[in-house]
Amino acid sequence: MIRPDLLILCNALADDVRVHRGITTDSPAATRKVAMMADIIRSTGVRTRILSLGRGRQDGSGRYFRSRVGRIRGVPTVYGPLLHRPILSELLSFWAPIPALWRQRRHARTTLLLIYNRMPAYLPAIWLARLLGYRLALDLEDGETVLRGWSTGALRARVLTLLTDRACTSGALLACRALSDATHLQPQLAYYGVVSPEVPAPRFEGPNINLLLGGTVAPSTGSDLLAHAIEVLRDRDEAWSRSLRLHVTGTGESLSNFDHLAATNGRGPVVTVHGRLDNAGYEELLMQIDVGLALKPNSGALAHTTFPSKVVEMASAGLLVLSTDISDVREVLGEGAIYLEHDSSDLLIERLRAITENPQQSAVIAQRGTQAAAARCAPNQAGMALRRFLFPESA
Repeated sequence: MIRPDLLILCNALADDVRVHRGITTDSPAATRKVAMMADIIRSTGVRTRILSLGRGRQDGSGRYFRSRVGRIRGVPTVYGPLLHRPILSELLSFWAPIPALWRQRRHARTTLLLIYNRMPAYLPAIWLARLLGYRLALDLEDGETVLRGWSTGALRARVLTLLTDRACTSGALLACRALSDATHLQPQLAYYGVVSPEVPAPRFEGPNINLLLGGTVAPSTGSDLLAHAIEVLRDRDEAWSRSLRLHVTGTGESLSNFDHLAATNGRGPVVTVHGRLDNAGYEELLMQIDVGLALKPNSGALAHTTFPSKVVEMASAGLLVLSTDISDVREVLGEGAIYLEHDSSDLLIERLRAITENPQQSAVIAQRGTQAAAARCAPNQAGMALRRFLFPESA
């Protein structure tokens, strides 16, 4: 039997590459999900490599970075070149994956190219791969939120969807079940990520309750709702809220709200803004956290077009997940999380109070979440499910 090959086309970035190239607009959550997926598929006997555009928003400096080879979580990774110049940067990314696909062309018939989300920069590589005989599948993490009408954005989204999905004849991985309506591709498999194999550290053992808000800090991720709740709690100055410690990581348009809250620390909750952390720094911070926040609004455009993969990450690390009731979160974690059924700072405060005043019960719920995530997203189980889906002829 011929060993199958998997190439994952994405924009995953190891920390050393991100820092060297001066990239600040990457998605750590996307990199983590791609890398862990590649790692568990590789463990099933599939030869796996990552093809990364290796890019971020250009800064106009004119600096040029050549293609390079590296590893992410031990998975061989080819990074495309990056030029910090307007327009030229985008044009270079259109070409970036093509040399690797051309070199692999003799094995195209036994190789599957997995496309991580729809991106215009992928289109030349996608259609070259199709012409060379590769099998293609789509890993759909985010659904298009603007498809109707005749606006420029809607037209672009429809064209991108058509050109990407027409090439992907081997089905689609979906970040949540609702995304089945966002593509006609068949077959489909909902894939929520994979849990860490490490035993989680105990939580809720200290005098304070440490909360984590990470990733994109913006209204679309519920950051403004949280900032308002912190302001209300400070005005009320109730004894229970003085034990809350909020840690904020990542970047985004709402980060300034938390910078202001951190600069005015006095009455609780205390806010600390860590900014963009590397993987080691994030893992170290995670060990100190009791509650992980996933607050994309119930009424927001992203509520049913994506799955907040960080809930699996946080639950597997032993954190209590406090999440809005969106997407497939309840399907995955069940009674192992605390939910916000509607977007209300008063409801968020009520949930935080219940967590703080009942730490033992909170720890029990966190443990349920860890067990639920492990049951759905264990490495061996997830790896074999992916292999059977992507390579049914060799499973």
